[in-house]
Amino acid sequence: MRAALFAKDPLWPAAWAESTGEATLAVRMEAAATAPLTLYSSWFCPFAQRAWIAAEEKGVDYRWVEVNPYAVDETAPGGYSKKQLPLETKKSLYPGFVEASPRGLVPAIDCGGELLCESDPIIEYIDGKFPSAATKLCPDDPHKRALCRVWADFANAKIQRPYYRMLVEQTDEARAKAYADLLDGIREFAGAMGDDGPYFLGADFSFTDVSFAPFFQRILWVGAAYRGISLPQDDPAVQRMLKWWDAVSSRDSVKKTLVCKDRLVASYANYAENKATSDYAKSLMSSLSATTRDASALSAKINKAPVAGLPLLTFVAGLALGAALLRK
Repeated sequence: MRAALFAKDPLWPAAWAESTGEATLAVRMEAAATAPLTLYSSWFCPFAQRAWIAAEEKGVDYRWVEVNPYAVDETAPGGYSKKQLPLETKKSLYPGFVEASPRGLVPAIDCGGELLCESDPIIEYIDGKFPSAATKLCPDDPHKRALCRVWADFANAKIQRPYYRMLVEQTDEARAKAYADLLDGIREFAGAMGDDGPYFLGADFSFTDVSFAPFFQRILWVGAAYRGISLPQDDPAVQRMLKWWDAVSSRDSVKKTLVCKDRLVASYANYAENKATSDYAKSLMSSLSATTRDASALSAKINKAPVAGLPLLTFVAGLALGAALLRK
């Protein structure tokens, strides 16, 4: 059984209501295979949402191929988990997707045989491949174009990652540190925004807005649900960010990607419980507190790995004991 995509699916809870995102998917999943662009994506993934927003913003006729890179958990709302499927399983289920994304990560695209993966490069590709007089996501001006990339990367490192740390961390102390880092990142990012309009560059909607919007959405929705994230409304930087979000989330291209809020929140339960084994969860491990690392599902998997016939934990303990004896 597949994880729920629509209200008609057996695993869809009755309390959930489809939103504009589900309506968009219903149309795009029925698009002809001859559509100029095929978007291999996952409805819940913020990285994939970047490519989704870009395609909508540029008015591209695209076909959506839903990829679920995780095991279905029929006991969870919607059947969602963050338990990574092996690459070979993904290849069997979604051969075209893995051809476009050899590591099995969404999003990926096929545009007339031109294959590409990784979300930010896909934004740039769609912007250049499908010119539109109405919207140019990557400015012609070299300085503005570079600023878009610099500050999108900044948001990835200094806002996105602290948010995920706060979501995954299991102690109040570690969550407080992640929250402080998150606010620091928001303040610096807001300080770099243009002042002649609501978007990052001011008047113009751009690459940076597309790249960061899915993650700010999750800070407000998922972070609030699991960690009580509430940004200080009297902070001028937060006020600037909320002005930005009001403008961005009101844009048609973004609204068309906003799925049922309860559904999105439910899909992140494994992160909040420190049970996720996704590639992104793996990338977070080194930045988490020792308490959270030791308790994680990934740690449990690693500790089961054999080394010369012994569990890894035993092997490491033996090395530590040997080092202690040498020091004596």
